Amino acid sequence: MEDEIDVQDGDISNKMQLETELTSKFLSGQMSFAEYSSEWYSGEDEDESVTKNEEPLQSAPTERRRRRLTRLTPALVGLMGEANLRFVRGDVEMAEKMCHEIIKQLPTASEPYQTLAQIYEHDVEKSLQFSLLAAHLSPTDSNEWLRLAAVSNQKNDLKQEMICYTQAIKADPHNFDIHMKRLDLLGKLEEMKYPLNTWIIARVKCYHKIVTCLPPNQGKIILKYARLATTLYHNGNEKEKAYAVMLAAYNKCPTLFTLEDLNIFLELLISQKEFQKCLDVFVASVGVDIEAEIQTIRKSSNEIEEQTNYIKCAIPNDLAIDLKCKLLVAFIHLGAIDLVQTLLNDFLTNDVEKAGDLYMDIEEAFSAVGYHEMAMKVLEPLVNTPNFDLGAVWLKYADCLLNLGRQEEAVSAFYKVLKHAPQHPEARRKLFHILEKKEQIEDAINVLQQDYKYVVSPTLLYEQCKVLKKYNMIAKYLEVAESLLCRSVTKYRHEEELKIACKQKAGVEQIHEFRTIRGENPFHENDLHFEDENFKMSPVEEWDLFKELLSISFNLKQYTTMQRLCYSALIIKSLQSHKREIEFYVLQACLLNKDYIHAFRFIRDIAQRSTTNRTWNLLSLVLHALEDMTHTKYVTRLFQKEERWVKNLFLGNNYLLSGRYLIALKYFLEYHEQFREPISSFLISITILSMAAQKTFDKHHNLILQSVSYMLTYKQLRKCDQEVYYNLGRLYQMLNINNLAIEYYQKALACKPIAVCSRHGNIDLKMETAYNLYILYKDHSPDMARKTMLQHLVI
Repeated sequence: MEDEIDVQDGDISNKMQLETELTSKFLSGQMSFAEYSSEWYSGEDEDESVTKNEEPLQSAPTERRRRRLTRLTPALVGLMGEANLRFVRGDVEMAEKMCHEIIKQLPTASEPYQTLAQIYEHDVEKSLQFSLLAAHLSPTDSNEWLRLAAVSNQKNDLKQEMICYTQAIKADPHNFDIHMKRLDLLGKLEEMKYPLNTWIIARVKCYHKIVTCLPPNQGKIILKYARLATTLYHNGNEKEKAYAVMLAAYNKCPTLFTLEDLNIFLELLISQKEFQKCLDVFVASVGVDIEAEIQTIRKSSNEIEEQTNYIKCAIPNDLAIDLKCKLLVAFIHLGAIDLVQTLLNDFLTNDVEKAGDLYMDIEEAFSAVGYHEMAMKVLEPLVNTPNFDLGAVWLKYADCLLNLGRQEEAVSAFYKVLKHAPQHPEARRKLFHILEKKEQIEDAINVLQQDYKYVVSPTLLYEQCKVLKKYNMIAKYLEVAESLLCRSVTKYRHEEELKIACKQKAGVEQIHEFRTIRGENPFHENDLHFEDENFKMSPVEEWDLFKELLSISFNLKQYTTMQRLCYSALIIKSLQSHKREIEFYVLQACLLNKDYIHAFRFIRDIAQRSTTNRTWNLLSLVLHALEDMTHTKYVTRLFQKEERWVKNLFLGNNYLLSGRYLIALKYFLEYHEQFREPISSFLISITILSMAAQKTFDKHHNLILQSVSYMLTYKQLRKCDQEVYYNLGRLYQMLNINNLAIEYYQKALACKPIAVCSRHGNIDLKMETAYNLYILYKDHSPDMARKTMLQHLVI
């Protein structure tokens, strides 16, 4: 107990300290009155206060900051009286000093501020500030708040005026005129399109406040504003607040409720599951007579529980059908099944065409409590009615059949749903599970397939991926998973868009902006449109899915799909941290798909960042695969910053393939002098041999001898017999020295493969060698040619 008292004293001390700090800031001009007031009322809402006559909603109480009325001590009371006397006698200076002394000792007392406001009547601004503070510290005078609101209106301080009206209402909540003044001000602000969303005020809250504050003798006004507030709450889907305002109105003036008002109130009661309260309203206001008995039941835990057993229900003959429906719904939820059966038989005599929506309400109530047999009685007339041959009705009918275990009929009903709503994800999901249990796997998987022309459900697409993977339908899985992965991207239209995607911080927004600048539709005509669901994959999941799809497309040799996946991954936001890796995947996909033009775009960027032998090999591969051999300037610029001898090989090859043999020979000789490698000897030999084959060069015999010499140097440097003998054979075959060519080809056939690898296969030149031998033999020795072909070329 002492601990609780200490805690309470601590809270009071903290609040007093806070009051002092806020008051000091206001007096020093550090905050306006609106800011000062908002510090106190930031947690309050206009509809938060529930009057004593109103039943509170089931919600946790929210702690709000409350202001204590500060009373002067006897000594300060005497000093305050002396200050007032001095002011009356004209000693204004001394009166002001006394007031400031009181404020210094007790800043949260209202009396000195009231006196200071009178002292500074000549200074309107200062007098207003003291008056506002005095009213705030002693807020029970509504007239003072109204006076301050008028002064604020003259100063055109709209926010301060609104605060004054709000405080006046709190001081005198039963005064309807104050409520109307606040509503008039709110209407003016709305006409001015003032940003009211920054204030804790709204028209619907003002209506709610009127309903909760006015006394019951003003029932017509209460009901008028209750209707307005309910309409606004309903439009904003705030059913709990709509229920609260109608409940407050009903508690105050139930006799004024019309049948329309009662219908709305009962609907709100049902939405809040207040079914017993519904029956009370029916008995009190509608004229329904209900006979019930209370039974005492002993539970298995030996506890005694009282249950209400509803026996009879007498309904007025002229009772509207929608009220009958709500009465039936209330009895269904209260478990009065015997009584419900009687009422239901009477209700089913109504025309389905006119009361179809009410049939649906009753079906929902039956399904909610698990009475599916009785729900079926309501649904069967609906599905047989042309006006209610709708997807939503058939879905409820199918669910009901499924709950009753009538699977065959449920399957037909779900197909009917898909006929009306082809993209309905829930219907497809449930139909899939039924067909899967019946082991109709192919039909089940086909049911999950959505039509991409319409809006697609990403959640269902994800589930379809899992099912396809489960049943090892890899090709279809690749197609569907690609759509799921690329759900946030767009397809490319132009080469320029791909250039944008290759930039460091590029995304789909930049591509849309680019299309807008070009005067095009920002969205591609083949883009998929997805429902706005809460479905989301983590960046790790999307990265793993991307790599998995790359692996599948590679294994299936669908290189175009692989390339398309990589292009899309470039602009997926969640994969931007893997941009460098994706670019390398794009390069591999382009090479596999033999798209060397785009491969050159990516290897060019990679070569500038990474200077390794693998990079040079890939660059060489791409350059040689391109039909256009005019990349000399690019290679020169590539090695301009840092001198590398590999430049000689690139430029030499480029000049060799473009027929500029002398320049190529210059680069190869420079490289050979520096490194003396077998590759340089081989390239020099090939270059000189190509020169010897040209009519523009003299001394062909000397050139041939030099070519053979460098080829023999290559033989000494290259420690690979099969490759060396094969290349010597080709050299002599080109020179038409066939006896030496045959000798070296036979030596090559007798050698082991160049390399043996269980993963990538063997590198073996036997078939190439045998074919060249076959060419040499076929004209002069057909038998040897046939023998060579049968021995080495038959697969």
